Amino acid sequence: MSEKNIEYCSTWASSQYDAGYKAPSADLPDFTDCTLRQIIRVSGGAERIRVRFSNFLGKTPLELKSVHIAKSSEQGTGHIDLASDTVITFGSKESVTIPAGEEIISDTFDFKFDALTELAISIFYGNMPEIVTGHAGSRTFSFFQKGNHVSNYEISTENKFAHWYTITSIDVEQTDLCNAYKKAVVCFGDSITDGRGSTDDKQNRWTDILAQRLQSQKETQNICVLNQGIGGTLVAFNGTARFEKDVLNQTGLAYVILLYGINDIIYANLPAQKIISVYKNMIQQLHKKNVKVFGGTILPFGKCGDYTEERNNERKLVNEWIRNTTASEGGFDAVIDFEAVMKNPDSEKDMADACNCGDGLHPSPLGYKTMAECIDLSIFS
Repeated sequence: MSEKNIEYCSTWASSQYDAGYKAPSADLPDFTDCTLRQIIRVSGGAERIRVRFSNFLGKTPLELKSVHIAKSSEQGTGHIDLASDTVITFGSKESVTIPAGEEIISDTFDFKFDALTELAISIFYGNMPEIVTGHAGSRTFSFFQKGNHVSNYEISTENKFAHWYTITSIDVEQTDLCNAYKKAVVCFGDSITDGRGSTDDKQNRWTDILAQRLQSQKETQNICVLNQGIGGTLVAFNGTARFEKDVLNQTGLAYVILLYGINDIIYANLPAQKIISVYKNMIQQLHKKNVKVFGGTILPFGKCGDYTEERNNERKLVNEWIRNTTASEGGFDAVIDFEAVMKNPDSEKDMADACNCGDGLHPSPLGYKTMAECIDLSIFS
């Protein structure tokens, strides 16, 4: 296969934005001349990969002096499997400077791992922009230490936080060594997709459990799950603005699960028809690319402080449209009825107590498990 004909599919991705880090700050020290080790879990396995890095919000260049990738050896510790430690290069060089407002892709290199493997990406930073692009809701701890420690078995746990910075995605090369041609499902949404209420370092968002389920049966082991959720966002505003970058442009895109809209209702008081019009536009764009789109019904929120009967009525109207509009009428290709499995049978405006993290809005770990398990995997056939 010639270089120009090589195809890829992402096995992990994360939506990039201003993750709240301005260097230096009272909360975090300057990353300059520090090593940042970040832990991610891939969905599908690989033989050869490439890694993407972002400085798209930076106003000045971002210098990566050295970048390594390895398998994580003990969950939550920052330790790595030294035998797997691998240098990531850029045009055969170990260092790279990412211009302001841009992203960069590494060279493709041999790096074998199984599906659902935790990996550690260690970056030794040089010059940093004031605003560092990243993802605030990593749900896994990252670790940083002064100096170059990219190849160290362990890294200091004194400075850790649940954020990702700079890393954007990991792409798997589609080769004859792959078990099957890989395809990606993008899970697009807000904090419920991002995983608020899940357990740090335990990989128990609904998207994580979906990835486990897909890997559990042979027919769907070629499907990779990409979590493109950002907490606090609205589908009619932030979601629309990032739709092309975070959904349409994802490598290997074949499916989308859209669970988005509760924030539009409770924060912006948008009517159901506005949310539906956004859905229809996104579905139309995805269908033009032959991508199947699955609609998730919006969860009950009766015990949330932002609940009103009027807002709940708008949520019901959105869910009725999702359930009753066929693809030929501009609707989704399939419905994932999250509301049906998450509602309290004695009070349908509320989430079931065991499925709620306690704020009336976000699921608990059991809730995320319930959501993932209600998805009929035959929709991916």
